[in-house]
Amino acid sequence: MQVGDKVWIFDGNRRIYTDPEGNKLQSPWYRGYFIEQYIIGETKVSWILGSYLDTRIEIGNKYKKKECTGIIFTSEEEINKMCWVRENQYKIREKVGHCNDYNKLKQIESILVS
Repeated sequence: MQVGDKVWIFDGNRRIYTDPEGNKLQSPWYRGYFIEQYIIGETKVSWILGSYLDTRIEIGNKYKKKECTGIIFTSEEEINKMCWVRENQYKIREKVGHCNDYNKLKQIESILVS
């Protein structure tokens, strides 16, 4: 990452109750938690993010470089992967919970342990 790059921030407090087509939803649209930002500055330990239109470093938000995993995303692909995990994790968890096949469970365990 470098100054000028477009990134997305995951903001768990941002709740949008409509999908891209304008349909109302019962729960927040997960994709709506991601906010487009730009890297407008850098310090030794932090990235300074802000909107592309306003590049004044003093109004940007600082994010520590060591703590940005899971908060700052650098591509649409990363966001799509997070959304896929969010949409499918509980389904997979349910299937594992109902599985009684020893070999399958041992395979799952070996995947998760490694």
